[in-house]
Amino acid sequence: MGRELAMLHNMRKRIIFIVFSFFLLGCNQSPSPVFQEEIRGLKLVQLITGKDALHAINQLHGKKINVASGMVAFYQGEGEKATVWVSESFSTDDAIRQTEIMIEKMRSSKRSPFSDYEEIGQGGVKIYSFKGMGQKHYIFRISKSLYWITANPGTIDEVCKSIAG
Repeated sequence: MGRELAMLHNMRKRIIFIVFSFFLLGCNQSPSPVFQEEIRGLKLVQLITGKDALHAINQLHGKKINVASGMVAFYQGEGEKATVWVSESFSTDDAIRQTEIMIEKMRSSKRSPFSDYEEIGQGGVKIYSFKGMGQKHYIFRISKSLYWITANPGTIDEVCKSIAG
């Protein structure tokens, strides 16, 4: 009987530890986009987060970008693909400034591979649309998060709707 009580006591300690661990993990998570497993036949094949995502974002820009966090989601399907880059700024004002600076630099650069810039709206979100490198691109901001979607023209609207609503 004493052995059974000791086993029960140890099991109870383990369960409390596991529940407490999940609670702490949940408290330490900052709000981040939830990427759907599948969008219009495209499957989420890779999700990069944390320091790896920040490294990828800095490599894309060729310099260190001052952001709090980042994510990169890669989708693939039959002959289609999409990439969603997300950087979360330290404040909404920073995100607004970063978006404006990026768009202005892209538009004014004579070496930019992008063209056909348009501003469109979707669900109250201002989206900068342009073409380049064989794909269509959308850049938009929601609160402190800045998104860059790269996809084929027939896919990009569905990917954008899955994020911006």
